[in-house]
Amino acid sequence: MQEQIIIENFRAALKAGDVDGACAFVAENAVIIGVRAEPKPSVPPYGARSGHDGFRTFLAALGRTFKSQSLTVEHLGAGEGVAFASGQLDHIVAATGKRFFSEWVLRCRVREGKITHYQFCEDSARLEDALSPVGEAA
Repeated sequence: MQEQIIIENFRAALKAGDVDGACAFVAENAVIIGVRAEPKPSVPPYGARSGHDGFRTFLAALGRTFKSQSLTVEHLGAGEGVAFASGQLDHIVAATGKRFFSEWVLRCRVREGKITHYQFCEDSARLEDALSPVGEAA
């Protein structure tokens, strides 16, 4: 299962902070979706991006938004051009100081050894609440 090896190596590069190494597994015209394709200014990770620059922009949005406490991987799977990972994350939102805990799923389409479509999903309602100032609903 080439897809699973690619996603494992991709994740290992990210965990090591090697963005260039992670980009080596991403197609130059890949579609990157952070939770949902439609952007929302109050939720920086949201939106569709493209290619290596789009992936770097997505990672930068994550870095500005969260102080990561943990991200655990509980499941990995792959086959027929798709790779999946799932687990739990625990972050502190930089702007509000609120804790954001969620189950997550990553689905990647893989073709010719590269990720061509990347979509990360988490509890969007909980995320929007954590990004809302104290006492304000999302």
